[in-house]
Amino acid sequence: MKHAPLILAILLVGVGVFAQGPGGPPPEGGRPPMMRYDASKEVTLQGTVSAVTTATRGPGTFVTLTFVADGTTYQVLAGPEALLKQSQVSFAKGDALTIVGVAMTGPQGTAFMARQITKGDTVVTLLDGDGRPVNPN
Repeated sequence: MKHAPLILAILLVGVGVFAQGPGGPPPEGGRPPMMRYDASKEVTLQGTVSAVTTATRGPGTFVTLTFVADGTTYQVLAGPEALLKQSQVSFAKGDALTIVGVAMTGPQGTAFMARQITKGDTVVTLLDGDGRPVNPN
C-alpha cells in the first residue's frame, strides 16, 4: 500500500491531537509546534470520501479519511471513533462531506486536521475554535 507510511504518520500525529497520554498536556499547556491549530488558516472543503481507515492506538480507535476535494487528495484526521459513534455518524467510500479545518502539507502529501465534519444534516465537531479536542463523553 503506497500510502501506508503517510497514513501511519498522520495517525501518530493525530493521536496527539485527539488524546493525551498519562503524562498530561505538553509543557506550557500547548501542543508541539507542528500540531498547533492555526485558525487563521482554516478552510472549508467539499468533496468525496475515497477510503476510510481506522487504527487502534492505546485505548482508542482513530479514523482517517482519504478525501478528494477540487482535485486534491487529503488524509483527513477525522477523530476518535468513539466521538463519531456518539454523534451517530459513520463514513464510507463515496460519502459527500463538508469539512472545516486546516491543511498541513509535508513531504509525503497533504493532511487535513478536521475541526468540523458535516455529512447530510449531521455536524460533528472534533475540535473547538482553538484546536483543542472536544470531549466525547
